[in-house]
Amino acid sequence: MTFTCIELETRRRLLGLSQADLGVCVGLLAPKDPDDPQPVSQHAISRWEEGVNGHDTPPYWVQDSLPEILDRVGQVQEALARWAVTFLRGLDPDADGIVHVPTYRSDKAFARAFPKMAGWPASMWNNAAVRAVNRLDDGREYQFDLVR
Repeated sequence: MTFTCIELETRRRLLGLSQADLGVCVGLLAPKDPDDPQPVSQHAISRWEEGVNGHDTPPYWVQDSLPEILDRVGQVQEALARWAVTFLRGLDPDADGIVHVPTYRSDKAFARAFPKMAGWPASMWNNAAVRAVNRLDDGREYQFDLVR
């Protein structure tokens, strides 16, 4: 089966990733140059989704690995969501009974908070935190707080 542009865009959106975030993940998981891994630009991802030079598939060098990359990103998100449930259960509510859940505006802020996840986009955590709160049915009230 050929991986098409519309499938790429659809799967990216289902994972809750921006084009730039997907570029970071592609750079981490399937760098064009393994000796010097770099994120793929947002512009490149946009072109892949629109069809590079009129083609309806992403470029050859990433075509075969995209399904596995997206599957791996989904696995990382699921693992983060499972871990986030445990993390959130350990947070104490404030005086008003609200549990404050950190979310991150920047990848740097996310990396400072979770050094083992350095290099991954903050949206991975943000997605996992929302999924974890949705899974918890513990009667507590949660509020997402933005960390810059």
